Amino acid sequence: MKEDQDPLTAFVSRSLRAVVDEVRSEVIARDERRELERIRFRRDGSAESLILKRVPTDDALETQLLPFIARKTDRVPAVRSRGIPPAAARAWPWVLHEDVVDLQSACEEDPREIVRAKAAIERAVAGDVPALRALGVPTLTPAELVARVAERPGADGADIAAARTAALALEALPVVLAHGDLACANTRLTERGVVLIEWRAAHLGRGILDVARLASDLRARGDKTAERLYPLYAELTGSPAGADLIRAAEMVDALVRGGAKR
Repeated sequence: MKEDQDPLTAFVSRSLRAVVDEVRSEVIARDERRELERIRFRRDGSAESLILKRVPTDDALETQLLPFIARKTDRVPAVRSRGIPPAAARAWPWVLHEDVVDLQSACEEDPREIVRAKAAIERAVAGDVPALRALGVPTLTPAELVARVAERPGADGADIAAARTAALALEALPVVLAHGDLACANTRLTERGVVLIEWRAAHLGRGILDVARLASDLRARGDKTAERLYPLYAELTGSPAGADLIRAAEMVDALVRGGAKR
């Protein structure tokens, strides 16, 4: 690395362990909960880009979790580096990862590939529950998800009671790494296949709730393939997905999303 490199060029060079030039950046999204900055550069004469994502310290699970998952599977954006500021610093934690922001949602092709990607991630980290907990991934049972909604002002008592019963039916299912918001907007279709983004709501929970979230989103888009997701998930993971469990999962998901009970 040259001593006279500007800080951004030096940062990208260190992250990639490569010589880069023509480095420039632009903020493409910014609000009180995140900032996305696209960094463009040239390496070996070819144009490339990466995304620098910053999030508040109290919402920084993804900056810890994403690098870990990326080492286990290619079903998430490839991570180049991350940074956790010192306790006394006011800077936000960040992660530098593959630029997939402008790629199309995987729902535009075959949504079943999203389920395959999710199942692959579950398998990749199945033996890493202690490590996931150490990274700060919380354990959230279906009953706890319902309880969170029950605490909100104006929560409907009848819906809460029905969802609590539904949550109990899901308790016997295997505990896996759940995405927590597996909607079409959080999937991308890349050259290597489907990748899942936005892991800020990840938790150790029941994977069928991810399928329920995706199925609901597909129905809202008028996609008739939603019902085919559950048997595929059951086939890939060995987790039961009978009619009663599907109804229970969709009831819990609808409540958590603030939607109407089916």
